[in-house]
Amino acid sequence: MGQAALIALLFYAYRTGRRLADGHAAAALRHARSVWHAERLLHLPSEAALQRAALHWDGWVRVADVYYVGVHFPATAVFLAWVWWRRQDHWPRVRAAIILSTAFALIGHFAYPLAPPRFLSGTGLVDLMNVYGPTAYAEAPGSGPSNQFAAMPSLHVGWALLVAWGIVRYGTGRVRWMAVAYPVATTSVVVLTANHYWLDGIVGAVVVIVSVALSGGLERIVSRRGTQGA
Repeated sequence: MGQAALIALLFYAYRTGRRLADGHAAAALRHARSVWHAERLLHLPSEAALQRAALHWDGWVRVADVYYVGVHFPATAVFLAWVWWRRQDHWPRVRAAIILSTAFALIGHFAYPLAPPRFLSGTGLVDLMNVYGPTAYAEAPGSGPSNQFAAMPSLHVGWALLVAWGIVRYGTGRVRWMAVAYPVATTSVVVLTANHYWLDGIVGAVVVIVSVALSGGLERIVSRRGTQGA
C-alpha cells in the first residue's frame, strides 16, 4: 500500500503543480505562435491539414475524445501496478523514471507555459472536444482545476512511450510488441484533437528517454553497491 500511496501522491502533485503553473495566458498564446511557426520552419506536418483530412470521416472523433479524456492516467496506473506486482525487481527503475519525468514536465510547465493548438486563431483547427465531446476541460481557461496552458511537454505522449518501453523491456512473448502501438495512437490522438503540437510530443518523448536513461544509471549504481556490500 505504501507504493500505491506514493504513486497516488505523485499524480496528485503533478496535477497540483500544473494548476500552480497556470495564470500565464498571454505568454502561453505568444509561445503557441512561436511553436506553430517553428514547426513550419522545421517542415513538420501541419496539424490543421491532417485534422481536415481526418474529418472527411468524423466517426472517429468521439472515440478519440474519449481516449484523450480517459486513457492517459488509468493506463499509466495499470502499467505501474503491473510492474509492482509482476516485475518487482524492476520497480525501482520504473518508479525513478516516472518521478523524474514528472519533475521535468513540471519544470517545463512553469518555464514555458504553452496554449494548445485548439486555442490558436487563424489556423483552421477545430476544438474537437468542445464540438463533439466529451471534453476534459468543461471550464474556461484559468477558471477551473486544470491548467490548459501546460501543453509543453506532452506527458500523454511521454508516458505512453514509457509504458510501451516498460512492457517491451520487461514483458515476455511476442505479444508485448503490440505495446508499440500505444504511443503511436496517443500521438495521433493528441495532435488530431488539437490538444498538442508535434513539438510537445517530441519534447515529451525526450523527457521520458532522458528519465529512463538516468533511472538506468541509478539502477546500476544501486546494484553495484549491493554487490560490494555482499
